[in-house]
Amino acid sequence: MKTLLLLLALSGPGGFQQALLTLTGASCVEELSEDEMQRYQSLAAHPVDLNAAGRSRLLATGLLTPYQVASLLDYRARTGDILSWTELALVDGFSAAFVEALREFAVLGVQDAVPGKREDLRFRQTLTLRGALRMDGQAAGGVKYEAALGERAAFYLSERNTLSEPAFGLPTVSAAYYGRRALGQLIVGHFNARFGQGLLQWSGFQLSGFGSLGAFRKNGTGFSPSGAHDALLFGVATDWHFGRWALSAGYSWTGNRAMLNLTRTWRSATAGLTATLEGVSLEARTARPDWSLWGEAAVRYNGEVSALAGAYYLPAYGHRIGLVGRWYGHADKRYSGAAAGYEGPSFAVTADAGWRTDTGAAQYKALLRWHPDFERWGVRIQPELRMLGRLRPSDGAPWRLELRGTLALERGPWLVSARYDAVHCRDFAWNWYAEGGWKTEKAALYLRGGIFKVDVWDDRIYVYERDAPGSFTVPARYGRGWNASLYGAWHLSRHHSLWLRLETVQYPWNLTAKESRTEVRLQYRYRM
Repeated sequence: MKTLLLLLALSGPGGFQQALLTLTGASCVEELSEDEMQRYQSLAAHPVDLNAAGRSRLLATGLLTPYQVASLLDYRARTGDILSWTELALVDGFSAAFVEALREFAVLGVQDAVPGKREDLRFRQTLTLRGALRMDGQAAGGVKYEAALGERAAFYLSERNTLSEPAFGLPTVSAAYYGRRALGQLIVGHFNARFGQGLLQWSGFQLSGFGSLGAFRKNGTGFSPSGAHDALLFGVATDWHFGRWALSAGYSWTGNRAMLNLTRTWRSATAGLTATLEGVSLEARTARPDWSLWGEAAVRYNGEVSALAGAYYLPAYGHRIGLVGRWYGHADKRYSGAAAGYEGPSFAVTADAGWRTDTGAAQYKALLRWHPDFERWGVRIQPELRMLGRLRPSDGAPWRLELRGTLALERGPWLVSARYDAVHCRDFAWNWYAEGGWKTEKAALYLRGGIFKVDVWDDRIYVYERDAPGSFTVPARYGRGWNASLYGAWHLSRHHSLWLRLETVQYPWNLTAKESRTEVRLQYRYRM
């Protein structure tokens, strides 16, 4: 019966956006950062080989938890290559829904089908050129180069400016080598460091708050190279593996940050000790088929203490309950408190209560999300209802209530969707748009148009817009007006791809005069 359920789950429709939410734990795309979106877009273009990649390479992708990596490597050592996604879903720690999302960013290359076959070290490289132009004459551009040698080495180089920040900054550059034996990886240049639950060291993406069950626990994956334009760490990082022990050490000249971590892995548990120039922390986690526990305690050298502990429980297939409690020192400037939530196949709810340890300001939040996904008469139907409430008693407008309704219909290459947002905080604000699209493996075309009324900045509404890979567009709707956008993608051949985005935002009904905006973006990618 379980195998049948797996086959049904893995044969269903997928999609980049849904896979992104599943793997990141975000409740909507607007919660993601540009860094995280770029990382997943890069993985979608160059999927990791789950049968060839070593421990450090698998962790560096951020796709898998340390427990899943240990389970996957153990399975590979015992049985050889994984030959199908259905087989992967039977590996301990890999659910059918997780595997379905993973297919967007990973492949199952067969390494040992032929006796004596050598490791695949094919060299691949991608060059991306992008430019943007506004009708008022402002222009921006950028270049990004990525190269990889199988699953052994990677290199990233990027430089850009934006329409809002026309000056070019320093380029982002990162080179990584992944070993097979004691040396796990060596990174020179920009990198991310993610250890424990982020009480001492965590750079790169992290969800703000506890608006989704996936945000309750962070999956520390150590060091990883970064091609993001806003990478914070620049220096040298390395890790070493000695059986079930892993030693990671890194130094960033930016901010004069030194990091050291020692981790021990068991079959269903991990424990790690992290030390930085600010303090030390101890983290541990354990997992079973129907529950998992995790926690971290940190002590800074100035005497501040932070701690976090949580649990997940799976009462039935497709259902999960979570609980987390946390205490942050004054330096963290985050909300201490507790959060609880439930997540089912089509319904999720979370509630969070906390206070700032430095100011004493309290905050209470609750999120309900209903998102069934079914098919009728050959049409995939995806309605979603999302309600968010936030209370800050010390704020001038303590309540913020958000309601979002979305309906998407998909049949073959055609897609039609609509979304309505209503917000009440300082005033009442709303946003509506409709979109029609067509997508195949070779091309895609989407047309979107909407209107909005947001008179107060505190009531602003963020809306994710389709854009070329490497660009993350989430504008804040503010004012009274309308917007329209045209997005197109063409994969001209195996080597050449082209993206075009046209957008205009007009404010004919604004209370005060506000400048309209019209711009065009063009991106070209050469892949070899």
